[in-house]
Amino acid sequence: MLAFCMIPDTPDAQRRFEEIYNDNRNIMYNCAYSVLGDTPSAEDAVQDAFLSLARNFDKLDTSDNSRIRSYLIITVRNYSFKQYNKRKREMAAEDVWLDGEDDQNIALDTENKQLRKALFEKIKMLDKKYGDIIMLRYYCDMKEKDIADTLGISTENVKVRMHRAKSMLKKMLREEGYHDR
Repeated sequence: MLAFCMIPDTPDAQRRFEEIYNDNRNIMYNCAYSVLGDTPSAEDAVQDAFLSLARNFDKLDTSDNSRIRSYLIITVRNYSFKQYNKRKREMAAEDVWLDGEDDQNIALDTENKQLRKALFEKIKMLDKKYGDIIMLRYYCDMKEKDIADTLGISTENVKVRMHRAKSMLKKMLREEGYHDR
């Protein structure tokens, strides 16, 4: 990995970087994959996040595992959003439908894709403290306690922010014409 070439040459720094990499790469990949939906793009986002860590390695307190994890997850999320938005701009045509699907399945699939896309766009519009909670819980599949540890807040605060974020998302989606089911 290119990031290993960028960290300081001291054996302790190299060992610590490798520990951080091994401890966080899977959750970062899962987070990136849930946003991007394909392995190469998710791996690129993870690599970009580790390159960012390598560039800032001397500036960060690498002894605090929860702060480093938070930094990496948010960084990979931001790189994933950037790739997602770039891909969205580059896509000129809508999805290609497979032959043999009936109209009802196509309509339902289209509606679900539109809802997922609208939801994802609304999550990005939320205040960072609410959007991060939603992303960590539903896109990175983290438990409330792990989210609290990662963000340095209480589990109760995670629950409150989750409730508020869901309420805001429901309101935003209703305003766009999506209804509760």
